[in-house]
Amino acid sequence: MKKDKRKLWVVTELFFPEETSTAYIMTKISEHFARDTEVHVICGPAAYQKSNLVATEALNANITITRVKTPGLNKDKLLQRALRMALLSIQLTYKLWRKAGRGDNVLIVTNPAPVVPLVTWVCRWKSLKCFTIVHDVFPENLVAAKIMKPGSLPYRLLKSVFNKAYSNMAVLFVLGRDMKAVFESKLQGYKKQPVIKIVENWADTVSIAPTAKDENPVIRKLGVADKIIFQFAGNLGRVQGLMELCHIIKDIRNPLLHFIFIGEGAVKKEMLQFIATHQLSNVSMLDSFSRSKQQEFLNATDVGIVSLQEGMAGLGVPSKSYNILAAGKPILFIGNANSEISLMINEHNVGWTFDVSESAALLDFFNGLSVTDVAQLTQKGKNARTLAVNKYAQDIILDKYVKLTMSEN
Repeated sequence: MKKDKRKLWVVTELFFPEETSTAYIMTKISEHFARDTEVHVICGPAAYQKSNLVATEALNANITITRVKTPGLNKDKLLQRALRMALLSIQLTYKLWRKAGRGDNVLIVTNPAPVVPLVTWVCRWKSLKCFTIVHDVFPENLVAAKIMKPGSLPYRLLKSVFNKAYSNMAVLFVLGRDMKAVFESKLQGYKKQPVIKIVENWADTVSIAPTAKDENPVIRKLGVADKIIFQFAGNLGRVQGLMELCHIIKDIRNPLLHFIFIGEGAVKKEMLQFIATHQLSNVSMLDSFSRSKQQEFLNATDVGIVSLQEGMAGLGVPSKSYNILAAGKPILFIGNANSEISLMINEHNVGWTFDVSESAALLDFFNGLSVTDVAQLTQKGKNARTLAVNKYAQDIILDKYVKLTMSEN
């Protein structure tokens, strides 16, 4: 491929050596672009999650990292988190304004959210072409998380500001068909509109592969090798509908099933209290594993759970879905039927889908499973691995980013 002489500026709060999904994704995308382009990354500090890894100033000769300091505020408290995001976004944007040259390309991710309108203004001022990877649709996600009301004045003002910013992008990379539909609806009234391209999250089919459940150290430690295991691994947050799932698990009478929840998040404490109160012996709660342990914990199950509460359709596509596929595990999706993951499951026979309102049907599904269904689980798991390798492998998805970006220059 012909080398692009323009610099690519990547603006993201999270980057190597962090192990969050956003940091990992933005690092891999930057590395892929750096094969043919000079890449400059502007990001936050390396200690967001107190990582034991040591940050380097450059991942390779074509990547240069500039870090800004994060305000000393508590990210777990809503008002302090909002202020922290705003101040960090200003710092990231200021660095871009000072360093980027006219005609350069800019790649941002929608984290932290204030970066979106701020970077748009810089790009217009300096004639930069802006490409945006949409992980979260702001401010609609605040409504889904019950932080804002859709009719409130602050929400309407935020929506107007962000929609205008989105409309001025060169390209929006969205994660699925549902998210594309959301943006087409959001921006239909604007004369100037971005190109909207679907680029899904990828599956790590090299580091992650299917292994036998009875050989898994997590399963051995828990002593549940004889059970049909469902696992949720990731952010135990407000928009995953996990308390609703806990209420369903409480009513399950099938002794063959066991549920494992892995991770941290806003509702973990509430989940632990619920499990203790109702003495749910069919549930295990585990702390987060490092990314290097994905092969281990993703294979500690028969079925991976992916869930999004009502109102989240098109506002996010859980990246963990694709590594569940890589591990050769079918997916139980709980969410809107028109969500990207639901559509994928039904098109490729890699799991089961239930709308968030179908709690009775989901309970019947759990109670109806028996040892005779193991063969079906196994076949869906094989379909999942095949799909991950043939459609969602890392290089396939990263090549999409590069080709689509180059085609717009």
